[in-house]
Amino acid sequence: MHTIDSYLDIAIRRVHRRFGWYLAAAAWSLLSLGFGAYAAGQLSALQRSDLLAYLGGFLGSLQHGVPQGPALMRAALYADGRLFLLSWLLALVVVGVVTSWLWLAVKGFSIGFASAFLLGELGGRGLLVVLLGVLPPALLVLPSIWLLSESAALYASDFYRARLKAPQMISALVRFAGTGAIAASGLVLAATAEAYLSPLALHLLWPYVGG
Repeated sequence: MHTIDSYLDIAIRRVHRRFGWYLAAAAWSLLSLGFGAYAAGQLSALQRSDLLAYLGGFLGSLQHGVPQGPALMRAALYADGRLFLLSWLLALVVVGVVTSWLWLAVKGFSIGFASAFLLGELGGRGLLVVLLGVLPPALLVLPSIWLLSESAALYASDFYRARLKAPQMISALVRFAGTGAIAASGLVLAATAEAYLSPLALHLLWPYVGG
């Protein structure tokens, strides 16, 4: 418990020191969510029908059991993991800041789109799907991307100040690797929630979700 409190204290101090950066990242996420929600409202009748057919098949499968978790987790890790790896590697050559912000925009757009579509098409049932299926992974993924974006910017600043001096550059790289590992852990937790917790919750509440 003491270790958890220590980590929380470190996280709070970090956010406090870089509050402006995290505020900008949150605002950028909200803007991306808004664009995603707007895009969901512009779908044609045929596009909505196709998405509803896919959604109906997925929700219907939950009536009989929980989908295979390992397959869902692999898909989730592949979708976010490749973008994380690309952003982290590009940050090593001081261009990953832009990549991570683009990734944040894409993720926010997809979350906003999915949430708006579910709410618009399923109403109260859609709200339950959003709360159980969309929100838990999102609350883990978005802060992980914020952390990666902030640490990439900090690494770029440290890299510039190092002036090609090996000790300072190595120190900056170690710090960036550490925060990258924390961000990656958040993605793994998000994939776990998406693959195991959310499908189980939707399965248990299927009479309210699938009805």
